[in-house]
Amino acid sequence: MEQMRNVKEKSGLAGKLGMLLAAPLLAFALPAQAEKFTFKIASGHSPSWHFVQLPQTFFIPEVKKRVKEKTGHDIEFIESFSGASVKPTEVLEAVESGVVDIGIFCTCFEAQKMALNNFPMYLPFGPSNPEVSLKATRKVYDTYPELNKQFEKYGQRVLALMPFESYNMVARSPIAKAADVKGRKVGAAGPNAFWAERAGALPVAVAGPDMYTSLQTGLIDSMIIFPSVMDTLKLFDVAPNFVDVSFGAMTVTPITINNRRFARLPKEVQNIIVEVGREMEAKGGVVTREISEKTLAAFKSRGIKITTVSEPDRQAWAELLINAPREIARKYEAENNLPMQKVMKAYIAETEAAGYKWPVKAKLD
Repeated sequence: MEQMRNVKEKSGLAGKLGMLLAAPLLAFALPAQAEKFTFKIASGHSPSWHFVQLPQTFFIPEVKKRVKEKTGHDIEFIESFSGASVKPTEVLEAVESGVVDIGIFCTCFEAQKMALNNFPMYLPFGPSNPEVSLKATRKVYDTYPELNKQFEKYGQRVLALMPFESYNMVARSPIAKAADVKGRKVGAAGPNAFWAERAGALPVAVAGPDMYTSLQTGLIDSMIIFPSVMDTLKLFDVAPNFVDVSFGAMTVTPITINNRRFARLPKEVQNIIVEVGREMEAKGGVVTREISEKTLAAFKSRGIKITTVSEPDRQAWAELLINAPREIARKYEAENNLPMQKVMKAYIAETEAAGYKWPVKAKLD
């Protein structure tokens, strides 16, 4: 009997000891209490634009899924697109203030605040392949911390960079060379206005939602924009000519998150958001290229009036802009002490390393 009692006591002690040892492991494996985190994600553009569509179809569901599977927490996204809460020109400030947690916007609408980050816009006639533009831009960001610091100044961090398709033109009348835009009113996003201005055009700042009306009313004669948007916004209804200039694909659309909001998240949730953001960025180049190829093929099959600027005329147009990058860079270097020319040179070098040959290389110090 005494022996049986000793065995039972030892068994009970071993069981209690096992539970004590297992408890810390269970506490480590699961969150002390599952929480729900809500993010307002916004853009002045609609989901018909690919740089909003990809966050909506990949980033949002993937973050929710991984956070639930790996941490037990729940994530809710409140989507506010199509200018429902912010205009395209207001996203940077909305994320900075915390009115929006995650924002999607083009730095082209922040010519002063995001001058350094607009460097691809100051180097027209670069690679038309969005994948080349994206990879080169990412390498420059990783080399020059000043680029990310520009966002930090406004209380946010970049989760992903997204490229545009190659910029071209949609016009009310045909354009075959730089001389054809002389004296005409050309719509642009801001930093790229000099592409037409140096050719003698009269640049007019026009945001995406205003393109149709601006062309319809004659406020502008043509618009510098990429093909898929021409189709999505039905611009050919009011400007029937597609002009293939191939100004180049530009990676100037970041997806950012408010730093204060990010800092309040558990580390494991932060890691998942950053991880999915980078995966979305990697998809962005491929998706954008596929959209571009599909759109251009559709233009041809539908009989859209297409004028292709010849290589000699494209080179002549580029020659008109050869000094502009240096002049723009010097301006911002003097005003804000930004490494503008170093960043521009790095981008040119990265694109050349990827096999791209510039028709005319910008003159830089």
